[in-house]
Amino acid sequence: MAKIEGEFLKAQRSEGEFETPSFLPRKPIPDIGKQKIDGERFHSKEFMGREWEMIWTRTWNIGCHITELEEAGDFRVHSLGKESLLFVRGADDVVRGFFNVCQHRGNILCQVREGMVNHLKCPFHGWEWNLDGSLKQVMHPELFPQFKDGIPEGDLDLPVLKVEQWGGWVWFNMDPDAGPLREFLGEAGAHLETYEHEKFNLVDYKSFEWQGNWKHAHDAFNESYHFEALHPEFLDFAEGFDVPIELLGIHSRMLNFNHTVSEILEDRDSMTPIREKMLGLPEGYEGSAKDVHLAVVAHKRSIQDESHIPYKRMNDEQLAHQYHYTFFPGTTITTTPEMSIVFRYRPHETDPNYCYYDFLITRHDPPGEPRPDFEYRLYRHAELPSYVDAFEGTFDPVLANVLQQDGTNMPTMQQGTSSRGFRGMILGEQEVRIRNFHQTIDRYLRGDFPLRGDR
Repeated sequence: MAKIEGEFLKAQRSEGEFETPSFLPRKPIPDIGKQKIDGERFHSKEFMGREWEMIWTRTWNIGCHITELEEAGDFRVHSLGKESLLFVRGADDVVRGFFNVCQHRGNILCQVREGMVNHLKCPFHGWEWNLDGSLKQVMHPELFPQFKDGIPEGDLDLPVLKVEQWGGWVWFNMDPDAGPLREFLGEAGAHLETYEHEKFNLVDYKSFEWQGNWKHAHDAFNESYHFEALHPEFLDFAEGFDVPIELLGIHSRMLNFNHTVSEILEDRDSMTPIREKMLGLPEGYEGSAKDVHLAVVAHKRSIQDESHIPYKRMNDEQLAHQYHYTFFPGTTITTTPEMSIVFRYRPHETDPNYCYYDFLITRHDPPGEPRPDFEYRLYRHAELPSYVDAFEGTFDPVLANVLQQDGTNMPTMQQGTSSRGFRGMILGEQEVRIRNFHQTIDRYLRGDFPLRGDR
């Protein structure tokens, strides 16, 4: 990576202090051990149960995007493991989260993913709740001797989730004693404030049921060491070899070099068709393919005073490259100034051999533009589509095909790590984020719950 880093550092134009610390010059990758990672954690039901009780019910995770709850009565349903969770904007304009379960007989209350309602009504026996979760009505309360003196106030309200907003997302925690979201996000969350993600629109959202444990999905998207073998097309417009990495407590980040050509390739100068398509050339650019990232920075600096995008707040790296952050346990935010891609890795309800992978795109549209329409869809494993077709119109076909390569790799990873012949994962320096992640899992399973995410 010496060439790209040297070229970029030499050409930096911005001066002064920026809110988000740059990666370059890079810091040494910390040595946090060399032990193998066992395969049992990827297929054991006992391990899955411990993760659920010790991790998923105690950490902050994303429920929905705030633009999905614009008006009073807007609701969204989100599933995490065996839980159905409900997010709704109340008549008082407050966004709340609840366990999506009727307090009469335990039926799922809202049985569609989205909608707008004046109140929440169970389809089984017609019990109703107000948008703030308080009980509104019991059908024929005279039939219940428990209510002969009136319905006890508060006893039958919907059980609440802790809910906070950050970065345009509605985050939730099932633990009533959980600390504040921003403390959990720690330094990593503070880094991303410059992008002003709260102003982004949600433009697409798809979910895929993958045949593989959720940790395999996480691990696949938290190193770029695999680009050369699995995604060789990336090398014509990005760098995946030996990228800068930083551990931020239980979270982490890496720098994905964009608008350039990988040092692995011998010819980094020629402008081939795929490079012309994928490098994001500024208008009138006639230079070397490897130097496009330098021209991208210069262009964005030239328009930063007029742009609705906060280029002024960002360092040069942010203008040209992708900052890739992962928040424990299951959220990755890969962002440029103009758009972000959010991955969620969710455990299956009952089977450690499957998981759900969510792919969400947000974009910093100009103020006043109408919000884009999109159709959410969950693709079950038995009906996985062509990803190019699934993302038609919202995601570049080259990148959609790359995503398909990752998904196709999941079943073989699951089978292999379940084999008696597998002796454990060997992780290199470029996979240190994966090691940090699994060490954090072990830490939680021991009952060591960090109060802040950067510790």
